[in-house]
Amino acid sequence: MIRTLAGLAAGLAVALITIAAVEAIGNQLFPPPAGYDMTSGSSETLPFETLVWPAIGWFLGAVAGSWVAIRVSGERWAGWAIAVFVLAATILNLVLITHPPWMIVAGVIAPVLGAWIGQMLPKGRPIAAD
Repeated sequence: MIRTLAGLAAGLAVALITIAAVEAIGNQLFPPPAGYDMTSGSSETLPFETLVWPAIGWFLGAVAGSWVAIRVSGERWAGWAIAVFVLAATILNLVLITHPPWMIVAGVIAPVLGAWIGQMLPKGRPIAAD
């Protein structure tokens, strides 16, 4: 039980840190245009180069977080739990801020695909029997 909770906590922390790091890199490489009002509640007017980084972050966060959760907990379902956390946070973001349709689709697909890939990565130790 403790190992499972530790895996979930570690996976969630890794997912959040990964998402924040990818978005920070994206903001450094492709900052919002000068004069853009960040409090407008809409990201639809931002260029693609700026908007693609959060979607990449959702994907990589789910990959890294699910991989860590599975490795620490030894449970395959822990990776899917991380995907649910990332998906819930993404949906909250999509509800609070208006996004272009492609980003909404990416926001739903990226965490699920990321968790699936995270489960396919090389295993550091055997997974507990299901």
